[in-house]
Amino acid sequence: YSLIEEKIIEYKLKPESLIVEPFAGSGTTLISANLFQCNSVGFDANPLMTFISEVKTTWDIDLVLYKKEISNISKRFVKEIHNFDKLQLDLGFINVMPKKEINQWLSSALQKEVILLKNLIDEIKNKKIKNLLLIALSKSCFDASYVSLCPGTTFYPFREKEEFWDLFTKKVISIYNDLKHVQKHNHYGKSELITDTCLNARKYLKPESIDFIITSPPYPNDLEYTRQTRLELYLLDFVKSMDDVQQIKRKMVKGSTKLIFKESNSETYAMKFEDVKIVSNKIYEQTKDKNWGFDYPRMVREYFGDMYLCMLEFHSLMKKDANFLQVVGDQTIKGVYIPVCDILIKMAQEIGYRNCRKELFRMRRSTGHNVLLPEEIVIIQK
Repeated sequence: YSLIEEKIIEYKLKPESLIVEPFAGSGTTLISANLFQCNSVGFDANPLMTFISEVKTTWDIDLVLYKKEISNISKRFVKEIHNFDKLQLDLGFINVMPKKEINQWLSSALQKEVILLKNLIDEIKNKKIKNLLLIALSKSCFDASYVSLCPGTTFYPFREKEEFWDLFTKKVISIYNDLKHVQKHNHYGKSELITDTCLNARKYLKPESIDFIITSPPYPNDLEYTRQTRLELYLLDFVKSMDDVQQIKRKMVKGSTKLIFKESNSETYAMKFEDVKIVSNKIYEQTKDKNWGFDYPRMVREYFGDMYLCMLEFHSLMKKDANFLQVVGDQTIKGVYIPVCDILIKMAQEIGYRNCRKELFRMRRSTGHNVLLPEEIVIIQK
């Protein structure tokens, strides 16, 4: 949060300014905008992320009713879990998530606990409280699961994890304390979440309406984010099949080979930039004789094509002199260094942005290569 808040202060954004987050994720930018009484719009192709962001920016919760609902659910859960096999429950995601996959994520005992709690939460009439508890449920389920993100999605069935019910209890108490704290403030900005790719921003926003854009876009690092959120997508009923998952993937910026489809063609926008061609060719030379990694050159071209289209999409929507900040890191693929920030700056200049520059945010170590990589803030101005 501190980086976003620093930049809101540094760029002197006034209350009711419009801040846009092209890759909303879990809502960090929108929460900060709310606290500074700025209005915000967040885009994300993944419906789970827009749901999380929407819930995290909804603060007008009846806390007395919240405590009452939790007390009621707790008593019923503790009583009914012992008679699970006799209960008439909607098995929901247990029935639709591929069996092999669900067993990779969750033990059979945990599956029962999660499905019981989901049924109890679904009975709650107050939608805002229900949504808060669904978020607590999905986070606790993820944290109690076999999964580890390091940075890919790996499963460790024998690793000790904290009990699901303990995690859920801690989470709902933490949410209560956070809400109690933010409700002391009287005025907040308004947030709007849009479940769509930011490449369609012109459908939703008026020309010259944006005061400030700040984001941390996906990196070209072959991380496929629907894989990391697969359990929660099924659990919260956002998807019912792999076809539904594929529809989400088709809208995402292609920082992973698993997000490239036959009809993908963003690379055509990237190929006019010499640096993209050079990097793509170098990666091709490293992978041409291998059995895997052969689609990395195309991934890099598709990624930069999508990022070009993102900057192009927002140019006409920004007010004159508005700034667009991207926290992004250079990458290495198969030992080939990718100067992500420099390429984004050249693309922005070609679109017509001015005062294009970068400033160092922090240094981090490359996964798989013992190389220090800068994470920088690319700053471009209309």
